[in-house]
Amino acid sequence: QCDNAKGLKAFYDAIKYGPNHLMVFGGVCATVTSIIAESLKGWNLVQLSFAATTPELADKKKYPYFFRTVPSDNAVNPAILKLLKYYQWKRVGTLTQDVQRFSEVRNDLTGVLYGEDIEISDTESFSNDPCTSVKKLKGNDVRIILGQFDEEMAVKVFCCAYDEEMYGSKYQWIIPGWYENLWWESWINSSQCLSKNLLAAMEGYIGVDFEPLSSKMIKTISGRTPQQYEKEYNAKRGDGQSSKFHGYAYDGIWVAQERVQAGFECLQRWRLHKRLNGLELFIQKGVKLQHDEIMIVRLTGQVVFRNGERMGTIKFTQFQERKEVKVGEYNAVADTLEIINNSIRFQGLEPPKDKTIIQEELRKISLPLYSILSALTILGMIMASAFLFFNIKNRNQKLIKMSSPYMNNLIILGGMLSYASIFLFGLDGSFVSEKTFETLCTVRTWILTVGYTTAFGAMFAKTWRVHAIFKNVKMKKKIIKDQKLLVIVGGMLLIDLCILICWQVVDPLRRTVEKYNMEVCP
Repeated sequence: QCDNAKGLKAFYDAIKYGPNHLMVFGGVCATVTSIIAESLKGWNLVQLSFAATTPELADKKKYPYFFRTVPSDNAVNPAILKLLKYYQWKRVGTLTQDVQRFSEVRNDLTGVLYGEDIEISDTESFSNDPCTSVKKLKGNDVRIILGQFDEEMAVKVFCCAYDEEMYGSKYQWIIPGWYENLWWESWINSSQCLSKNLLAAMEGYIGVDFEPLSSKMIKTISGRTPQQYEKEYNAKRGDGQSSKFHGYAYDGIWVAQERVQAGFECLQRWRLHKRLNGLELFIQKGVKLQHDEIMIVRLTGQVVFRNGERMGTIKFTQFQERKEVKVGEYNAVADTLEIINNSIRFQGLEPPKDKTIIQEELRKISLPLYSILSALTILGMIMASAFLFFNIKNRNQKLIKMSSPYMNNLIILGGMLSYASIFLFGLDGSFVSEKTFETLCTVRTWILTVGYTTAFGAMFAKTWRVHAIFKNVKMKKKIIKDQKLLVIVGGMLLIDLCILICWQVVDPLRRTVEKYNMEVCP
């Protein structure tokens, strides 16, 4: 816990009663650090912090004498941008706890993503109950969620995510990576979900935080590699609690020592200068870190300051089977992302999609079915052609002649026209263009109508002739020639043609697209 009163009193007592100070080293709590940093200009003092990460302190107009060896909370945002681009996620949503620290990071992230072809489709915030915000994210089909909240709220968020089924292969959570080890165990009792459900929802989340120590096996200015330093640190620490800022504090001491030494060198070179007093010169030329100053490699990586802000290495961890595993890191100086081979594991066969992909698909006639029916149609037309040939060849034989071969030929031709329409009805939008399809609609309707009327009209005329002959009760000889039957068929065709022509002129057939209900892709 931060005690603002005690912190400020200690600082002012040191200024009033202590010796002349060249630099203020430290400041862990943001509230105390910001108050001290704002007042440093009056004493011409530079402050170098190793643990104050709040983005507010990056304002150089308000805090011109404040610097830090630890990256700001905002330093994770370029790393998140790089990760989104790596997996081609172009649609995200944010879920932020209503605390200034998290809101500032969210606002900075919005600026980082602006102009990068990445859409923030939904921005949600909450104070105590995140479930309503989680439901809204799901309602807006957000699949990639960028969260900013503390450990207590994280437990509630993942409980809500479990209830809303916002976990698994379709979703990816990206949250702060600075939580303590086994952080959920401290807050599980304050939630209303089972431990197994919480762990199921947490599985696969990606944490983003600055790297406590460099992973490079390079000797630093202290003569130790980061790994050697960590081993010695753990040995001397014993059972004491570890802080992730210890590497930045160690590097900070080296930075302070170098800047003080540089200040004294400046004083020696400019000691006869009349325009500046020694302390002002010491501050301006020596201790104060310059913009875009690059220093040598240290325990926490290459120390680079841009606009007074430390450019560090950001690590990515993934929650896998109840533990966090490092899966990659981002180098802010080189702006490069390195994903460790085969370390990152998604719940599905591939990374989640950033939205539900709605793929419009034309419903078409089955090609095998069309092929089978076309083959049967060809057999029917061959059979009809055989009957037509037989009928024409034997038209003068007595039995064939008595059956009205001309009417039989009309029945066969009508049947062949109806057969032909089957080919046209099977040609849908997958085979022909939109314009051709509209023409086919008209042609196949005409062919089927004319074929049906010709076949059944001739059959009806022949049946009518038999009926007319046998209903003659006087049994007088009655002859109805084929020419009269042809007139009947022609009259039927004339009625059909009038209807078809009027239809074509008044309301021709048009191609329309019918939308069906969405279905899950198998």
